[in-house]
Amino acid sequence: MSTYTKFTNCNLIDNGKVYKSTDLYINNQTKKIAHPPHNKKLITNTIDLQGNYLAPGFLDIQNNGIYGLNYSNLNENSNENDIRMFKSFYNDAMQKYLTTGVTGVCPTVTSNFPAVYKKVLPFYKKSRLSNQSDSLGAHLEGPFISLKKKGCHPTETFVDAQTSDLFEVYGGEENIIENVCIITAAPEIPGVLETIPHLIEKGIIFSIGHTMSDYQTGVKAVQNGASMITHLYNAMPQPHHRDVGVIGLINPPHELSIEAPYYGIICDGVHVAPSMANLAYKSNPEKCILVTDAMHLIGLPNGTYKWDQQTIIKDNDRLYLQGTDTLAGAATTLPQCIRNLVQWSNITLAEAVKTVTNNPSISIGLENERGFLNAGCDADLVVLDKDGYVQKVYKLGNEIESSDVVTQTIVNNEKLLASL
Repeated sequence: MSTYTKFTNCNLIDNGKVYKSTDLYINNQTKKIAHPPHNKKLITNTIDLQGNYLAPGFLDIQNNGIYGLNYSNLNENSNENDIRMFKSFYNDAMQKYLTTGVTGVCPTVTSNFPAVYKKVLPFYKKSRLSNQSDSLGAHLEGPFISLKKKGCHPTETFVDAQTSDLFEVYGGEENIIENVCIITAAPEIPGVLETIPHLIEKGIIFSIGHTMSDYQTGVKAVQNGASMITHLYNAMPQPHHRDVGVIGLINPPHELSIEAPYYGIICDGVHVAPSMANLAYKSNPEKCILVTDAMHLIGLPNGTYKWDQQTIIKDNDRLYLQGTDTLAGAATTLPQCIRNLVQWSNITLAEAVKTVTNNPSISIGLENERGFLNAGCDADLVVLDKDGYVQKVYKLGNEIESSDVVTQTIVNNEKLLASL
């Protein structure tokens, strides 16, 4: 007979709302959220959250690396020892990332050669673990992208989908089906538009990104099955009132009869100005997904770091290619992005939390598994205070200490010093 854990004296956050003074139950055997048991004697553990908020675990569907780990860091020359070390490094980094409140990640592999995809993608098969952030399946960002919007992607890897078979570039159809959740590509690249329906048939999410696509091509991509835009505003033409580009897809006119795609946006204050983040959010909050676009330098000290054949400068949350003003990625945590959106858009904490729980879950078809507080969803949970700082994390019911409270302490100390 199953026993249960009860969370009490808490306010639940789900569906962009706060459910005040509402208890939550976990089935200790299945590690899933459950309906209240009929027999109260089956409640073997009660956790008093002292008036804090309880929300689904956060989902980060675009993340290039964490705590020194680059998700792309294997290649054709990697031997068995390299692979063992990578696996150990991966597990350690995912344990650390869990402490930020992120319970599920789409490890993002940037533009690369087929040998890299063959080596790294099997690590990112969807998981369900109690001691580290889960992989939700890989996010493949490139190499079918625009030279003009390459960002820091290595151009020697770039291909088109007419002369190169997309499935073979990624290590074969089975490698994609088993291990991949999202593919980001530019729809104007030859052969990409025609490939979208085949990817959708295989259960892969197609996201428009690193593109020079005009609005009409973007519409065709959506009609063919594209359901997402990767890091809105970044690596795409900026909107003009007569030439909106793919950014105009987030709120298309009704007569087009297309559904607006979900859109990721990096709310770190570096990649996107607060007013532009607010403009996007207010245009279509139901499709907004906060992403970190984190690089492997997140969690590491400031300094100069080698990345493949390039050099990255880390200056707090800002990551640049050395000698340029080209952004190489981000180093801001997802909880901080949530707090930024609350401030920039003057919305409630519950509304902001929806952009890292409900919205990403629905966007990748996992709403019956995670990202909600519904019975049957995994017991992946975060405890938040009223200011949106993560106090505790629960992974399949397993209690994890939060690293976000360190950030909170630093912020509070800075406020105290400023007041003196």
